[in-house]
Amino acid sequence: MGAEGVQMGTRMLSCSDSPVHNNWKQAVVAAKETDTVFLNQQSRPALRALRTERTEKLLPLGKFNAMEHLAGIPELYFGGEMEAAIPLSGQVVGRIDAVKSADEILQDTMSGFYSAVARLASTYTA
Repeated sequence: MGAEGVQMGTRMLSCSDSPVHNNWKQAVVAAKETDTVFLNQQSRPALRALRTERTEKLLPLGKFNAMEHLAGIPELYFGGEMEAAIPLSGQVVGRIDAVKSADEILQDTMSGFYSAVARLASTYTA
């Protein structure tokens, strides 16, 4: 299939086993794919994040010191203060519809993998 790995940061931060505050988990579950923004496009690091009041204000800037807006990470992660820092999240938020355990997430991922392999095998075998 060509894939060598997966990035599952957003999915795992929203799992029931994650120490991340429930406010962020619920924001991920409630979000659509269009509820993320691509920030700091004219500088580094470019960032994808959930749409919040903070990220809406940063979006038109195009370039800013990202570290200044990540200082409140502990308050965001563990205090649930969604405006304390940039809530980094991928567009996958639109595909996450529930808080699940890490075990359930990995089982779903592997099930999808095995289904894809079986589908490909049936296509390429006589």
